[in-house]
Amino acid sequence: MPRLTIDGVEITTAGPTTILEAAKSAGIEIPHYCYHPGLSVVGQCRMCQVEVEKMPKLATACNTAVTDGMAVSTNSPRVEKARRAVLEFYLLNHPLDCPVCDRGGECPLQDYTLKYGPGESRTVEEKVQRAKHKILGPHIVFDAERCILCTRCVRFCHEVPRTGELGVFSRGDRSEINLFPGKVLDNAYSGNVIDLCPVGALTSREYRFQSRPWDLVRHTPSVCPLCSAGCNVIVDVRNRQRGDEILRIRPRENQAVNRWWMCDEGRFGFGYHHDPSRLRTALRREGAAQVETPLDDLLTRVAEEIQRIVRAHGEGAIGCIVSARHTTEELFLVRCFVRDVL
Repeated sequence: MPRLTIDGVEITTAGPTTILEAAKSAGIEIPHYCYHPGLSVVGQCRMCQVEVEKMPKLATACNTAVTDGMAVSTNSPRVEKARRAVLEFYLLNHPLDCPVCDRGGECPLQDYTLKYGPGESRTVEEKVQRAKHKILGPHIVFDAERCILCTRCVRFCHEVPRTGELGVFSRGDRSEINLFPGKVLDNAYSGNVIDLCPVGALTSREYRFQSRPWDLVRHTPSVCPLCSAGCNVIVDVRNRQRGDEILRIRPRENQAVNRWWMCDEGRFGFGYHHDPSRLRTALRREGAAQVETPLDDLLTRVAEEIQRIVRAHGEGAIGCIVSARHTTEELFLVRCFVRDVL
């Protein structure tokens, strides 16, 4: 078990790991963009540079393994100067559209610029103009001029669904994320690139310009009911005069179930919650009409009918059809009722 010191804090790791992960385990922030624990490590964004004792140059914390006795500084003058320089390069051609960007208010580029970046821009040249509002697939919109080429989206498509729709094209300052010819970003997990993108370059067509992060009054931990996988999710809710409104569903990390991801059906398929044709009250059929009935009275009537059918025809005459959109717990209760009570 290696022991190291980060900013004067002694840390003992459970096994082989990187400086970045060791710092996270101790609650020490090392800013980063390209690194994600569910993807391969590329050390590309250079934001996580740290100073390691006896190393002549700054090291990238995301792919530098810890060693016993290592001494690391995350806030030395050399590190701070390097971070300011990296952020200055990222902001060189980044558009000043934070007020209309869906990522504004929950953007790592905003947060790191405020915390670590230069106080003002030295750029006098015109910013490079790139594609805006480019449709990559049924759910994803791409604004190329916001992209910082962290390649999270590219690695995700190659490593998780293994469909490989995205790549980095051209070279140098003309490098740009794009679709391979003939491809559409429509794999079953495409929505995860929205969560992975740290700068609002990849946004949801459904959520785009619908709300600001601070308008989402609740972020409710929940479980997706659309299949038996039970993916852990966060339901983002906005309060309106007509009542609460679900605007967004995001994956919630659970290494035993869905890790960091969720499918597009669970992410975008929540429209039925607000469908005008959805039943809002208990209804009882009388001939060709449906009559609104108090729920307790309706349940009593259903129980009486079930008892009558069982007495007349036996238990085998009763069947039960349940919506797949119920939670696993609700489906379990229905099964118990049908098997044990009836």
